[in-house]
Amino acid sequence: MSNKAFGSPGLPPAWSRAAKHGVGTAMSDASKVWFTIADGVVTEVYYPRVDSANTKDIRFLVTDSRTFFDEEGKDTTTEISYIDPKAPAYLVTNTAKSGAYVIRKKILTDPRSNSLVMNVSFEALRGNSKDHRLFILFAPHIKNRGFENSGRCATYGGKSYLIAGREDIAAALTSDAPFIRMSAGYSGFSDGWQDLKDNRRMDWTFEKALDGNIALMAEVRSTDEFNIVLAFGKDEVEAVLEAGKTLTRKYKQIEREYIKGWKGYIKKLSALASEAGDAGARYWTSAFVLKTHEDKTHKGGLIASLSIPWGEAKGDEDGGGYHLVWPRDLVKGALAFMAMGDMETPVNTLKFLERTQNPDGSWPQNMWLDGSPYWTAVQLDEVALPVVLAYRLKKMGVLDADFYPMVKKAVSYLLQWGPVTEQERWEEQMGFSPSTIATEIAALICAADWALEEDEYREASYMLSMADYWATRIEEWTFSNCDCMGENTPGHYLRIVQPDPEALPSSEHNCHMLVFVKNLPSASQPHHQGELVDAGFLDLVRYGLRDPKDPRILSSLKVVDGMIRFEHGGLVAFYRYNWDGYGEKEDGSPFDGSGVGRPWPLITGERAMYEAMAGSDARRYLESVEGFANEGLLLPEQIWDRADIAERRLFTGKGTGGATPLMWAHSEYIKILRTLKDGKGCDLLETVRKRYVEEKTELLMSAWKHNKPIHFASTAETVRIITHERASLRWSADGWKTVNDSPMTDTGLGVYYYDFAPGALASDSKLTFTFRYPDRDAWEGKDYEIRVFEPVTQKTMPLTSN
Repeated sequence: MSNKAFGSPGLPPAWSRAAKHGVGTAMSDASKVWFTIADGVVTEVYYPRVDSANTKDIRFLVTDSRTFFDEEGKDTTTEISYIDPKAPAYLVTNTAKSGAYVIRKKILTDPRSNSLVMNVSFEALRGNSKDHRLFILFAPHIKNRGFENSGRCATYGGKSYLIAGREDIAAALTSDAPFIRMSAGYSGFSDGWQDLKDNRRMDWTFEKALDGNIALMAEVRSTDEFNIVLAFGKDEVEAVLEAGKTLTRKYKQIEREYIKGWKGYIKKLSALASEAGDAGARYWTSAFVLKTHEDKTHKGGLIASLSIPWGEAKGDEDGGGYHLVWPRDLVKGALAFMAMGDMETPVNTLKFLERTQNPDGSWPQNMWLDGSPYWTAVQLDEVALPVVLAYRLKKMGVLDADFYPMVKKAVSYLLQWGPVTEQERWEEQMGFSPSTIATEIAALICAADWALEEDEYREASYMLSMADYWATRIEEWTFSNCDCMGENTPGHYLRIVQPDPEALPSSEHNCHMLVFVKNLPSASQPHHQGELVDAGFLDLVRYGLRDPKDPRILSSLKVVDGMIRFEHGGLVAFYRYNWDGYGEKEDGSPFDGSGVGRPWPLITGERAMYEAMAGSDARRYLESVEGFANEGLLLPEQIWDRADIAERRLFTGKGTGGATPLMWAHSEYIKILRTLKDGKGCDLLETVRKRYVEEKTELLMSAWKHNKPIHFASTAETVRIITHERASLRWSADGWKTVNDSPMTDTGLGVYYYDFAPGALASDSKLTFTFRYPDRDAWEGKDYEIRVFEPVTQKTMPLTSN
């Protein structure tokens, strides 16, 4: 065997396609290995956490040494099925397009070891097995990187291993069938694929390839049936020992134990299968997809997807992909676990959120499982949703610890920075988002109810007043009858609104403001914010702020159905918003920072819940979500909305190169089933619905704070001045002829306020004010002004229909 391979450090690395057909792990915590399958081959394998990918792929290469060289996944057609419908264990059948052979693989993990297991059979369909040579090609990407990997060919105890490692993770690939020869090389130069492609023979036997983008290959002396094992450890000795543990057991024993663990879990779940359109297959799949996305060290930590969207076009610069924790997706998943009767997982999720909460009460936009932030923007729905989760679990009586301190810190952050969010739920724009505001208000109501139980009356009072103020202003902030999309377009909720409408005179409107949409090339910019529409306003109904038949909701739905609805083959999906740029380009090439947005099945799930709450037929939307699942019954992030492009594996109505599966999509599907079974919205908060739909609570108020200044206020409303530290308000309503000093009220939530009651300030007057901060004996050093006017009667749509 030669020593070191040539071609260091190899070609720039890339990941595998994100369109997975299978994902899995053992139910056992003793096995901290997760796997994915795409196009008939094992792709990313994760260890020791579900956010740590260690492979690009593991595939077979086949040749007769004379006339052909085939690559599994490229030169084969694939069929995938479940070994048992209630477990993520897969039978993958790859048949050569030439008709020469078939490879069958059963894929799962060993519940007792940190090992991936592939039970393999190779059958010659022309000639016999001796006419073919079979090779296993292993492309490691240890700890989320393709570069900086080192590998070697080794022998332990008379058995051959392909070893790869980086830092404190090592992988060992072996088989119970002998390896005839092995080699380690640099991808694109001295790897086994290049070797076989050259002359259909394995001529290179390099012992090692260090510090680069590497691939390792072994020729397998195939028998009727053999097992491939990929094991992991903190070093290669531990990885080899883990592989040895697996190889001491028969495959059938491992399979039985693996399936038994999953069937035991599924058996404990709520009986929602009868609500599904397929006798429950997609329900069970959704259940184990969600559970597979949970980490086993950081219990309750759920990643968004076991994939890197458009991974084939991404390298080390995008090592996180979607295998990160988004608090929004995390809570959506936790609520789905609750919907299917698993209460242990969402309680663990709440504990995970408690551990990862920032000192200021917020959470990272997304993060690794240890809480380290990945992206750094703030999305206020991701601060509000953990509060909603905590409250719902508390009301169900399943909490074993006091989470009120966590809730109070989160609400304090919302009150300081809301309702304007740095980014809305699509992570792109700042401003007033109907969806985000709905979530914030829901959180405030939940927290206020909790505060009352804690005898914190001043805190509860302030939370309720701000919730009522925001709820009263929603339509003023985000609903418009503008003509941006034509004179016949009905009034509708806007996707995002900036600047603050309260900062404008009552005669001005900002729907014509030009905004630049993320992910669109400059040639497609800008757009009026009044013409940007999404369906996020349905959260106003889902959480209970607005009646499903509210005419503003109904008119907005008409715009949604006219602007962002997609139908194909009787199935319905929705774009995130019009002019979206997050998706493949027009020719189907991968998204690279700009593209064309495609329809999202999860939004169909949200629509289904709305239709059920409105008393309409939700089953068409349920069936649509089910219809978007792929052969592995996995739900995609996006579906392709153009004519088929077979060479790019894009087919109308099926998943794109974005994430599949998307945990959020499976969560919405489960919640639809729960909604249909119970006859009420799965996300509905009765305390919120009672306050705003039944009691129609309103509070006419305008609030000023440094990060949300207002310049105008009405004599008919309360004018509230807010600071984020203890202060005395110095103010005048007559140009400083009269000076008033008023202490500001401490809310106990990190904010202080002073209220001017309705009518306290005269029409056409000007409130001028500044602050003194006693704790640091300092003045603001600047005056602020609010002009007061008589309220203007405006024609608005009624709050609810009669």
